[in-house]
This record gives sequence, C-alpha cells and structure tokens, in this order.
Amino acid sequence: MQIIIITAADANYFELVRGTILSVRQKPEGANVAIGFFDLGCTPEHLQWLETQVNIIQKPDLHFDFPGKNEAPHYLKGLLARPFLRRYFPNFDIYLWIDADAWVQNWKAVKLLVKGAAKRGLAVVPELDRNYYLAYGKLPWYWQFVYRDYQTVFGEEVAKQLHSYPTINAGVFALHKDAPHWELWAEYLGQGLQQHVSLMTDQIALNRLVYGTELFDKTEILPAWCNWSCNFGLPVWDKQQACFVEPYLPHESIGILHLTGHKHDSVKLAITDGDTVNMSIRYQPIQTPKNQQVTQKDMTLPEKSEIANNTLLPAGDYISPGLKIILPDAYFPNMIVGDTQTCPWPYLRREIQHNWYVDRRASSVGFLSRDEAHILYNTALQFRGKKALEIGCWLGWSACHLALAGVALDVVDPLLERDEIRQSVIDSIQGALKASGVQTTVELIPGYSPQRVEAFASQFNRKWSLIFIDGEHEGDGPLNDAIACEKLAEKDAIILFHDLAAPAVAKGLDYLKQRGWNTIIYQTMQIMGAAWRGNVEPVKHQPDPNVYWELPAHLQGYSVSGMPSIKELPKQELPTLQQRNLQTIIQSDQLSLKTAPEDFQNICSTVRPYTLLSESRLFSLYCLAKQICVADLPGNFVECGTCKGGSAALLAFVIKHYSRRPRVLYAFDTFEGMPAPTEIDRHRGIPANLTAFGEGTLKAPISENLDKICELLQVRHLVVPVKGLFVETLPKYQSVIGSIAFLHADGDWYESTMDIFNTLYDSVIPNGFIQVDDYNHWEGCKQALHDFERMKGESFALHIIDETGVWFQKLK
Repeated sequence: MQIIIITAADANYFELVRGTILSVRQKPEGANVAIGFFDLGCTPEHLQWLETQVNIIQKPDLHFDFPGKNEAPHYLKGLLARPFLRRYFPNFDIYLWIDADAWVQNWKAVKLLVKGAAKRGLAVVPELDRNYYLAYGKLPWYWQFVYRDYQTVFGEEVAKQLHSYPTINAGVFALHKDAPHWELWAEYLGQGLQQHVSLMTDQIALNRLVYGTELFDKTEILPAWCNWSCNFGLPVWDKQQACFVEPYLPHESIGILHLTGHKHDSVKLAITDGDTVNMSIRYQPIQTPKNQQVTQKDMTLPEKSEIANNTLLPAGDYISPGLKIILPDAYFPNMIVGDTQTCPWPYLRREIQHNWYVDRRASSVGFLSRDEAHILYNTALQFRGKKALEIGCWLGWSACHLALAGVALDVVDPLLERDEIRQSVIDSIQGALKASGVQTTVELIPGYSPQRVEAFASQFNRKWSLIFIDGEHEGDGPLNDAIACEKLAEKDAIILFHDLAAPAVAKGLDYLKQRGWNTIIYQTMQIMGAAWRGNVEPVKHQPDPNVYWELPAHLQGYSVSGMPSIKELPKQELPTLQQRNLQTIIQSDQLSLKTAPEDFQNICSTVRPYTLLSESRLFSLYCLAKQICVADLPGNFVECGTCKGGSAALLAFVIKHYSRRPRVLYAFDTFEGMPAPTEIDRHRGIPANLTAFGEGTLKAPISENLDKICELLQVRHLVVPVKGLFVETLPKYQSVIGSIAFLHADGDWYESTMDIFNTLYDSVIPNGFIQVDDYNHWEGCKQALHDFERMKGESFALHIIDETGVWFQKLK
C-alpha cells in the first residue's frame, strides 16, 4: 500500500512546516515515506531545503469560481485544493494530510489514520474529548460559533441539523484513493464558497458530508491523540517517557500534536508527577542523528551580511553584521526558547524581543542570547591557541562557543560538582568539538570564584589572555572576580562581562575602568561589556536596529559599540484622568467626554480633519494608549488602516508625552484607497461597493496627510508608515514590530481584518489592548473577528465604545 503524507505552507509558516516534515523524516518509520508539499509562497532558500526533504512539490490552483476569487489570499489555495490531492500527487493509495502547525510525536497515530482510511475510506478526529475543556459546560457556548459557521456557508436548515455534532478537525485526515468522499467534498465546498469564503469553509464542507450524508458509515472516527487540538486542552509532560501525554489516566502518549494557530514556544504544562514545567510544545528537531557525521561546514553559516532576511537563523534571533556565525544548537538537545515571565530575576530585560534560550530541565535560568554568544565567540577567535578563563558556565552554552574558537579553556563553576551538570557540559562541548574538527583543551574546575580561580592559577602558574566573567551576580561577587582577574590577566588581554543590566555586575567593569582599562558596552539582551589593555581590540558590534535601546542609569557614561547612548525619556506630568475606572469612562460616551482631560480636547480638534473616527472612538484610543504608557507595559503600537493619519498621530502623541520607555507606532495602509471587498462585506445588507466607501475610496497620500498631521504634532519620528496590502506587509514586518502593546484594527473588510488578527494577534502582549473600528458597521469585520475568536478557542470580552467600535483586553 503506497502512502503519501502531504502538508503545505508559505514563507510565514515555514518554520512550523519544517518541524512537521522533520517530525516525519526523523523517525525510522518516516525516513522513506513519500512526502508531498504545496508551495503557497516559500522563498528560494526554503524551497532549496524542501527539495532535500520532500518527494513532490506542487503549486496548487484555485479549482472553484466564487465571489472575490481574484482577491483571495494565496494561502487559501492550499485549503481549497485538498479535495483534489489525487490530481497533484497521483498513484498513491492513502493520502494523509497534516497541517503545517501539527507534528508527529508517535508514529502510532500515522498507523491508525492509515488503517482507518484503508478500512472505511476516511479517517478523521473530532474536536471533542474527555480531556478538552469543551466537554465540561462549554458546549452550548461553542455551538454558537459552529451554528454560525454552518448558517453562513450552507444556510439555516443545515445549521440546525448539524451544529451540535462534534466538529471534525480538517487539519489532519487520511483518505483512501477510492473513497467516495473526494467528489462530494469538492461539491459541497464549491457550494459553500458561493456563500462565504474563509479559512473554515472547507472544514465545514467536510463536516457536512460526514454528518449530513450516508458517508458517516464510511468514516472512521479516531481518538483525540491522533490529532490533539492544543487550543482545546494542553497536553501533559511525562518525564519517564519523555513525551507529551493525555492529561487523564492512563496518560496515553499523543501521536500528533496540532498547535491550532498558537505559537506555543513556551507554555506552562502539568507533569504526570504533579509538578509543572515551562517548555515548548513545538517540534524540537533532532539535529544530529547518530548515523550522521556533522562537519564544520554544517555547523557554520556565512557572515550575517550574507544571510538574506535572517532566513538561516531561527526566528527571533539577531546577530550583529560582520560577526562570524556558528550554530552548535545540535549539541544542546534540551535548549528551547524560554518564557521570560518565569524568571524571577529583577534585571532580566524582558522588553527586548530576542529569543531567551533556556534548558528545558531548568527553564527559569537563561543562556546567553544568540547575539551575545557570538560576541563571545568572535572575541575568542583572536585568542586562538591562547589561554582563556570562564567564570560561570551553567550548562556549557557559553563555554562551547569559547572552545569552538580554539582557545585553551579553563572553566570554574561550583555547579560542576553536580555529576549531571558536569556530564551535560562534557557531552555538549565534546560533541561540538568533534564535529567541528577544532583541536583544543577544556578544563572543568568545580569551585567558587575568586578563591578557586586564584588557587588554580597559583597551582599551575596560570595567566589568561581572555577572561569571561558570568558568575555571581549579587553583592560584591562580580567586583571580587574583577579584582582577582586583573591580577591574573596577561598584558594583552580582554575581560568580558555578561548581565551588566545588574548594577552589582557593573561594579566589576567600573573597577577596571578606574584602573585604566579601556571599556565598551554592547547593547544586547542582557548587556555585555568589555575591558581591554595592550595590543588587543574588542569586536565591533551593531545593536539590533529594530530594538529601541535604553541604557540603565548605572551604565551612563560608558561608550556603546555601534551606537550613541540614548537618553531616558523625560518623565512628564500626567493630566488628570481617572485611570482606576477606565472601563466606565470608555463605556459611557457622556461620562467619557465630560471627564476628558484638556490635552485630549486639544488634540481631538487638531486631528479632526485627518480622521473619520468619532470623538468617542478617538477618546477610547487615547485612554487605552495612555493606560499602557502609564502602566509601562512593553511593546510597540500598531494601527492597521491609517488613512489620513489622524488617529495614528493621536496615538503617537500619547507615546511622546506619556510613555516611560521608547516605542513607536507602525501605521499600515495602502494609502491608495480601499482594496476590493468580498461578498460578505456589507453594511445593513448593502454590498460595500454600493456604499460611499467601496473599492478605491479613501485615498490618502502620505505626504499630503499623515506627514502633515504628524509634523503638526511633532511626532513624525514616532510613526513608521508601511504602504501596501495587509496580506503582503504585515508578515514582512511582524518580526520587526516585535511585541505589541496596543493594536488598532481598522481594516473594514473581512479579509483585511482576518489578515490583521492572523498575523499580529499572537504578538499582542498579555493585558495588551485591541480596538476594532467598524465592528458594528461592516458585517465582514464583525464576522472576521468572531471567526478568528472561534478559531483560537477564545472568548473576547468586547466593550462597546459607540454604535460602531469595540475594544477588548487580551488576557493571555
């Protein structure tokens, strides 16, 4: 029996689909299985990698005529082509589809899906299980969304008949080549697209053919572990089996985990022994199979300037241009991206949106960031063959980068007394050195510094050319390390510090500066610094230009590599506003405008010629934005649908006068008029193009509108206009924007609103605010918000602003 596993992705989903494919390929059963791939817009670099992993790559077509077909987003092709998989990938017996946000943990799920399709024709998994929260009082709430989906696509009668059946998730399914489902799925999908086009239309069509026809008897309904929907219930971690399992006994191991739209880079999971752990539930690739020899070429990358759009680096990483790059991640199999909120240390710079790497076995303690590790590695390269000292290695991430530079390394850390830590460090460094071909020595020395450092130096008459201090971070520990290391440093030497965000650590650098050493600061996630003397030079470093860097007060006066120091924003006197009762202010127009402070009234009159928003909605923007600034929540502001720029200028005004930290407003719009609406975009049943705000209206050139109002308010430097369609611009800028504290969604149309939420919602911080304009004006806008709400498995607590706008707070 010939089996093919098929998935699909565009450039935005490549990192996820890479995990999907590797979760198949890196299992013995999947090493030789056929894999098909729908290219929905991958880059040449992505396709080059895919060609090494999959058997067939196809570009799907749109097989249906439906309203708005020409404006349909490119990724929709992958969903709508699924009833035609046999045409794109002929000559297979079983077609197993796995969404890009799902991955195979245990091959038993693949086996059961194939078996189910071979037995009945179609094998699927419903979104209802004893482990899902829906089963416990939530079904009536959930049925509202399902009812609306059926009603929109197939009408009232079908909705009444089928809405209470367990929804089948179409993200994972298996179909036999001769199953009768193919043709009927295509037929129902074609019918449904005439009424409504969304990410769920094909799934609703699949549910109708299973539950609404005799084909139910030709469908195998499988257990949840064959397609575990994480939005309905997180799995539990079993330390004994080292895998994700069902929450309830007997803790069946999960076969396929389906992230269902969420990132899940780091989540708090229960453990079967009753404890909890913070870890990623995304697939963690096995980067060094035992039967594969990794070479120096495999481990290194070109210099950053040669890496287009960071595509060869993990998303969320940054490395300064000009630095030589090495990626020893394969030798740290427990390294994951951690959740900064789990770290109790007060000096962790959580606002810097770079990956914070941790070990899954101790996820509240961080490693050096990618950029910091490369400052260390590139500094060490100039000392190849010379002696280097590291104080504090934790699990060896920094030590590995030093060793790979070819220095003769001595490492002092009291944790090396623990066998499990010592062995982990040895395994990581030995594996990386063997693969790279670097010949050097590494001495692991258990003990506390500076006493153990001084004793070791005395015993072996040791001095060091490079010293990295990353040990004790409190009290006089860092200062004592610096005092001892100055005496033990060669005449030509560099001493590096990590975690200078902590004032106690900075005392060590202060001491060396007072002693006449040259010093420099590196603006990185936790701030590094270098002191040097003699005939050596520290590496040059360019801070991430997409981060708005601040220098803590205790580091003022130091030079920063690659940039001038940025002064703190002045603290300004806040106008009177009843912050404690924000919701009441916004919910009542009369109360809101009566209690509005004078600066809002002034700004409102100034921006009035440049906005269509009501005064109530402008005041809501003002209050929500100000609340974020006063509370000092991290993240930038984003407005999608800027038009003439009045509301954007208002938000920038709030940033300028109330923000306690640097932040900017990204203003997205075509600035050339409204894009084409779809059939669902109506006002009181009237198609959008028959109103005064149809396609091509509201053209607002930046130079004549946004620039003018921003210059008038002296906030142009705080506004970053981005011209183009949301579907094209938002994915490109998602990583540039980073965390979002406030999102103003004014996209009007269904597809525009879906583009906003699909791309940016996960970037909105917990407790961040989202305001949606035209919710009660355009039917497509309202439908999109609730479609997305249902897709995420969340319930948004919408607050009404006026007859049109709403806002809500993201709670998780």
